[in-house]
Amino acid sequence: MIKPIQPISYISTPLIKQVNSKQTPAYSQNELLNLNNQVFYKSQISFGKNEPKLIKEYLKNREKKLTNADIDYAPLNAQDIKHIEGIQKGIKVFENLSMQQINFLAQNLNEIALQRGCNNMCSHCYAEAMPPSYKKAENKINKIDFEDYENLCNGFKELNQRLGFNILQTNHDDYFTLFHDSDSSMIFLQDKQGKTHDYLDLAKMINDVVDRVVLFDTAGWNIQDKKTQQRMEELVEKTTSTDKYDFVEFNISATPFHSLYSRSVQHNIDNNKEKEQKFREIYTNRMANVIFTLSPLIEKDNLHFLSRALPNDLEKVNGYKENDLKNLYGEIFKKVELLYEQDIESGNKKVIKTKKQINEYLQKIKSEFDNVNTEPGINGRLAKIVTNPKAEVCKKTRSNQFNNPQIAAKNFEYGILDINGKFYSTNFYETYKTDIQLNYNNKNKKTAAISPELRKKQMTQEMYKI
Repeated sequence: MIKPIQPISYISTPLIKQVNSKQTPAYSQNELLNLNNQVFYKSQISFGKNEPKLIKEYLKNREKKLTNADIDYAPLNAQDIKHIEGIQKGIKVFENLSMQQINFLAQNLNEIALQRGCNNMCSHCYAEAMPPSYKKAENKINKIDFEDYENLCNGFKELNQRLGFNILQTNHDDYFTLFHDSDSSMIFLQDKQGKTHDYLDLAKMINDVVDRVVLFDTAGWNIQDKKTQQRMEELVEKTTSTDKYDFVEFNISATPFHSLYSRSVQHNIDNNKEKEQKFREIYTNRMANVIFTLSPLIEKDNLHFLSRALPNDLEKVNGYKENDLKNLYGEIFKKVELLYEQDIESGNKKVIKTKKQINEYLQKIKSEFDNVNTEPGINGRLAKIVTNPKAEVCKKTRSNQFNNPQIAAKNFEYGILDINGKFYSTNFYETYKTDIQLNYNNKNKKTAAISPELRKKQMTQEMYKI
């Protein structure tokens, strides 16, 4: 057992030394801080039990100044970082990272990828998601280790406790996603004991660290996939039976960009009416089932829709315009209504308990589709649909691409943490790898490429100094 080591302080060390018969301070404040760090961490002693005196005093003074200025929270600045470097020592997930790097990660973290890959392959997907890969390869992964995710959450908890405030608190988008290029309906993890943790369990883990909304976005699942259907029904039941998960926001992405519907559009171009109708039916049936399954969330006012399409005045993109989407919605709504009626008439009443509820739910759903976003980023697959570079949506995309990591470090406010612990910075139009690598068990494993527009130039610590 390691005996506690007393911190070096102005009391326990010589405060003065003789220099040319003059009394001079023995140590500067920085030297004293370095000595503290050397004493505390050479034997890997827990920082929480043996906090260096100078850091503790600095944080107390910082908190006092903020309180006196009637400020609840302020991000760490360059002066703060200088005086608290070392406070992260001994926290496994942050091993070999400076406080400068950890602060940049914390201030920009929005996406914590738990799984990679998606079979929906929507053409407007900013992450340009592809089907899951690397399933059986030893040096490649498509899912995070549960223990890595647990260590991440616990690491932030420990750091926050040492700091005395929540470093994950930010001044911009106040939400997390537990995905980058995967559908939330497919996300769950198993720990080493074989216990399954569903999306709500995983969302609760990060919400316990910082009280922030966690998004659940889905573009649907195969109706024939009984396991996913059951998992979603159980998730809805779990959400509606308690207030414990009210911080999770459920969103359905119903767009003309889904790969199934895109195939229908292509068959229309090829004048193959039979296949056009076939894939249109498959897609509308799928989305009707998704809406029906998640409808109980309406009671908690927690079912929302992500409606995106191309503007009506854009040429040569028939099938993908706002009016095309509204026609598609009309078909989906009719099928949802039929599912509601069948539910109550069959006596199952899994979703609908009264006929009055049918109209209430339909009105709520239709109102959610009123606002359609007609300015998607034109990258990857969508660039093959919108081929006119002079189109306004294309111009907007290009205006947000700099190919300059210095500019990105200063202006980007959205971060992606991959399943192997690598951290990326993006503005949804282009992406840069940073020099931040968390100490995950799978830190040396390969993953699918991060999108959109991953640049070769890397963002480094010097670029994002506060």
